[in-house]
Amino acid sequence: MAGNRNSGRKPLPANVHAIRGNPSKLPAHELAGGQGSQPQIQAEIPPCPAFLSKDAKGEWKRIAKDLQTLGLISKLDRGELAVYCQAWSDWKRAREKITQLEDSGFVETTPSGYKQMSAWMQLANRAEERMRKAGSSFGLNPSARASLGPGTAAQGELFPNEQAETAEKYGL
Repeated sequence: MAGNRNSGRKPLPANVHAIRGNPSKLPAHELAGGQGSQPQIQAEIPPCPAFLSKDAKGEWKRIAKDLQTLGLISKLDRGELAVYCQAWSDWKRAREKITQLEDSGFVETTPSGYKQMSAWMQLANRAEERMRKAGSSFGLNPSARASLGPGTAAQGELFPNEQAETAEKYGL
């Protein structure tokens, strides 16, 4: 079998495609809602879940505005951002505990005398995996950011432009 519907690269959202500098040279009307494109969802910050830890809420506040500015977040992304922020909080807590325990934070000795990775180190590693996986959805790690390409959006495109919006409104 040559492939199925899951073969190949995942399609990019239009805003990420535009941030990359439109490498496929698609016409603007196809990027903005042409045939086969995804529905346009307004970039807005979803409400922060109340159950997140204090550190996770701090990370949410730190990063959400930047993601909105870049058009990489909507209200639909609440769960994915919550996973990232809580994973960051868990990772931070585990790393603080490892630092506090010094050398014993890395390796534990079992009752039978064997050495193994400490529970705190295991927690830190798992939280880091969750953080990397969820963060890559938003371009929050170097490899995910590299896929956005060097030609990120120009500064003038990141902020509201009343003249450009008026021209677009009237088809100019």
